[in-house]
Amino acid sequence: MNDYNVNRHMVRDWNFPSALNCLAGIWLIISPFVLGFSAFPVALWNCIVVGALVLIFAGMRAANPRENAALSWANVVLGIWLFFSPFGLYPALRVAFGNSLILGVIVVLLALWSLALTPGRRGRLVP
Repeated sequence: MNDYNVNRHMVRDWNFPSALNCLAGIWLIISPFVLGFSAFPVALWNCIVVGALVLIFAGMRAANPRENAALSWANVVLGIWLFFSPFGLYPALRVAFGNSLILGVIVVLLALWSLALTPGRRGRLVP
């Protein structure tokens, strides 16, 4: 395999977790409407705002994985927020609560995976 093919496959590997996080961001944005909790403003806006930020950060990370490692850390923070926020913001909305817990874990894991694949840091999450 020549260097071009190796580099092309490595870039695809670097982008994969960020691309999945983009899908998670899109799901967060549309989930209040799909799952039926759009009538509850706190849950609605929490999902829309966090989803938009996850989508933007993951998209920027996928576009330039060598330079934007901090964006994955931002998504880790957003995922942690997403996991814990329903306990205080909307504990009675079971569907929204479960959606936030599951997506919080997914966003964190994908962001950490993206960090682990960062060129020059392969397999390491800390400098």
